[in-house]
Amino acid sequence: MDDKRGEFFMTYVMSDIHGDYSSFYNMLVKINFSSFDKLFILGDVVDKGPDNLCLLGFIRSMPNIFLIKGNHEYLFERYLQGTVSAELWDACGGSITRKEAEGLTEEKKADMFQYLRSLPVYEIVTVGGNEYFLTHSGYNADYDVFHSGMGLIDIKESVDQAVKADQERYLFSNDIHYIPAVLKFDKKIIVGHYPTFLIPGHKMYSIFYGEKFFDIDTGNERRDEGGRLACLRLDDGKEFYI
Repeated sequence: MDDKRGEFFMTYVMSDIHGDYSSFYNMLVKINFSSFDKLFILGDVVDKGPDNLCLLGFIRSMPNIFLIKGNHEYLFERYLQGTVSAELWDACGGSITRKEAEGLTEEKKADMFQYLRSLPVYEIVTVGGNEYFLTHSGYNADYDVFHSGMGLIDIKESVDQAVKADQERYLFSNDIHYIPAVLKFDKKIIVGHYPTFLIPGHKMYSIFYGEKFFDIDTGNERRDEGGRLACLRLDDGKEFYI
């Protein structure tokens, strides 16, 4: 997975891996991911799959892989905090992760809680002159902040306000998939969270490219139904699937 490219690097995005360490590792091999590249994961690394803590530990160990908080990291965090019950987390697909977490020492649980709590809910990156807003769910329609005189929604300020008011509601929101056509954002938004085959008119396990946002959750937790893991290279728009 490593090579010598000097100072040159590529920027990749993935999302909704859901404890599937094997497919994730195979993807890194497929894209020839190196120490000179960057990878942003748009949340939901854990739950539903078999290797949650192993996958999370690998991501934590990599200085050039950046995890953005998804609703499943949020559930893990709140469970460790004691504000989400085992029954609720299990109902949301967290039973395997929860059982893995129960094997941690109290010290490691505390460390994991601090790590999860510290995860950002978005990252802003510029690649090839294009500015991207990377986040898990994308948007909460109750918190529109417009640029003065421009008619554009300031997505950063809108998300900051939404998260400050109710982080849980933001991370679980599907609002970006139902926004009126007249609304425009100041940045291209890339999300996961909502499997692309559910998007009207798309109905495929492939990356969705909309006028206002891209969705890269191609249903990896539904592999028995045809779902797969997607990776998008921002530098040239090349898609990869495992």
